[in-house]
Amino acid sequence: MATYDYGIRQGLNSKGVDNGRIGYSNGYVTVDGKNFMKADYNNKGTTYSNQQNFNNAWNSFNPGSSMSMQKTTSPFVQAATNVKSNPQPAYTPYTSPTENTLNRMNDFINNMSGFQFKAPDPFEYNPQSDPAYLSQLAEAKRNIADQQVDTNAVLRAQGQGKSSYSELVQNQIGDKTLASLADTLVPQLMNQAYQRYNDDANRSLQVQQMNYGTQQDTLANLGSLYGLQHQEYFQNPIQEAQLTGNYLPNEAKQAISNLLDLKRQAETKGMSREDRAALSQQADGIRSQLQALGIDPSFYGADVHSSKASQNNPALRTLQGQQVDLQRQTANWDAARNVWDASGQMVSPQTDWSGLIRQTQKGNAPLTMAAQQQAFSNQFTLEQFAYQKARDAISDQQWKLKFDQDVNQFGLNYALQTLSEQNQQAYREAQIGLSQDDSARAWAQLDYQMANPSSESYRGLSANQVLQSMQSLYTEPIYSTDEFGNQTKSGTQITSSPAKREQMFLNVVDSGLSDLETNQILNSLGMTKAEIDKYMKKFGASSGN
Repeated sequence: MATYDYGIRQGLNSKGVDNGRIGYSNGYVTVDGKNFMKADYNNKGTTYSNQQNFNNAWNSFNPGSSMSMQKTTSPFVQAATNVKSNPQPAYTPYTSPTENTLNRMNDFINNMSGFQFKAPDPFEYNPQSDPAYLSQLAEAKRNIADQQVDTNAVLRAQGQGKSSYSELVQNQIGDKTLASLADTLVPQLMNQAYQRYNDDANRSLQVQQMNYGTQQDTLANLGSLYGLQHQEYFQNPIQEAQLTGNYLPNEAKQAISNLLDLKRQAETKGMSREDRAALSQQADGIRSQLQALGIDPSFYGADVHSSKASQNNPALRTLQGQQVDLQRQTANWDAARNVWDASGQMVSPQTDWSGLIRQTQKGNAPLTMAAQQQAFSNQFTLEQFAYQKARDAISDQQWKLKFDQDVNQFGLNYALQTLSEQNQQAYREAQIGLSQDDSARAWAQLDYQMANPSSESYRGLSANQVLQSMQSLYTEPIYSTDEFGNQTKSGTQITSSPAKREQMFLNVVDSGLSDLETNQILNSLGMTKAEIDKYMKKFGASSGN
C-alpha cells in the first residue's frame, strides 16, 4: 500500500511559494488559482501525497506561471535592489492590512471546508491474520505431533502398532488441542485486539480534536488581529478626524510615504538619468492615486524637494471641520461688520480681530455708504458755514449780493476767485472770515478730543494729525502791496507772535506724543532749539535730548 506522508503545502513552501498563493478547491491544491495537483490524502485540512507524485506535479507545472524557484530574500532588500538596478514604472496598488487579514481568514476557512472527523473502520478479527494466534497454533501443532509420537510408541509397545485405533487416538489428541485453542485462546486474543482497536480509535479522535482546536485557535487569532487592525487603521483615524476636523485615509498615508521615499531616492547623488526617469514614472502613478483620493498632488510635485514635501499636511477637511471653518469665517465677517458700523471704514475680515483696529488707524480702508453719506453731509455743512462766514465778513452790500449769486450758481471756490479778481477789499474780508471759521473749528475739535480721552473711539492724535492741526491754527496769510496800493495774498507763514507761539508750544506738548515726536513737530513748525529750550525751562518740561 502506498504511503502519503509528504505535505504538499510544505513542499511548495520549500520551492519558494508562500502561503498566500496556495489554495484548495474541489480536491486540488491550487497555486495562484491554478490546479497544481490532486491531493492523495486530506487530514483535517492538511493535504498529503508522496515525494514522487509531488516532484512529478512540480516538474509538469506551467513554467511560465508566477512561481519562482529562486531563493527567497527579504522584500525590503529585494525592493531596494530592483529600484537601484532597474526601477520599474509600474506601481503596485495599496492593499490595506485588514484586507490582507480577511484574505488569510478566507483562505483558511476554505482549506478547513474539507475537514471532517474520520470515524474508525468497523472492528474485524481474523485469527489467521493474528500473529499471536498463529504463534500459539504453531506451538500447539508441535505439541500435537510430540504427543502423537509418544502415543504411537506406547501402542507399539503394547503390540497394537499402527492400527485404526492408533489413528483414532492421534486424531483425538489433535482435535482436543485445537478445540482448546478455539474455545479458550481465540476469545482472549479477540478481546486483546478489540482493546487495541478502541485505544487506536480514541487516540485518533484525540488527535483530530486537537488539530481542529488548533485550527479554531488560529482562526480566532486572525479575527483578533483583524479587530486590532480595524481599530488602528480605520477607527483611530476617524476618532482623530472628529477631534481635529482633518481626515487622511491610511491608503493616502501609505501612498505619501512611498512617494517621499521615491523622491529621496531620486535626490541621491550619482543617480543616473534613466533611473531617475523610472522613479519619476512611479511617482506619477502615486500622484494620480492621490488625486483620485481628493488630495492635491501638487504638494508632492516633481519640482518640490522631499524636505519641503514632508512638511505638508494634505488631510481632507471633514464635514464637521468645514462647519467649524464656516463658523469661523462668519464670526470674522461679523467682527468686521461691527467695525464698519463703529468706524465707517470697510476693513477686511481677518482672524486676528485686533488687526481690524489697526486697519482703521491706517485710514486707507474705503468708507461705507453710511460714512460716505455722513462725510458728504459734513462737507456740505462746513461749506455752508464757510460760505456764511465769508459772506458776513464782506462789508459792501453790493459785492455781498454778487458773492451770493456766484456761490448759488457756481460754488464757493468760483465766487472767491471772482471776488479776488474784481474786488481785493471784499476778497480780503471774505478770507479773514474763512480763516476765523477754520480756526474755530480746529480748536473745537482739539478741545473735544482733549476733553474726552476715555472715549472708546478715541485713540489719540497721531504726529501728523497734531502737526496739521497746529498748522491750521497758527498759519497766517502774507500780503503784498502793488504800486497802486492794492494788497494781495502772496503766501502763508507760521505766526511770529510770541504769545501765539508760546500757546502753540503748549498745545503740542499737551498732545500726549513722545518726546521725539514732540521735538519733530516743533521743528516742523519753525521753532529753533533755543526757542524750544526756553519754553522747556519756563514750564519745567524736558526736551528729551
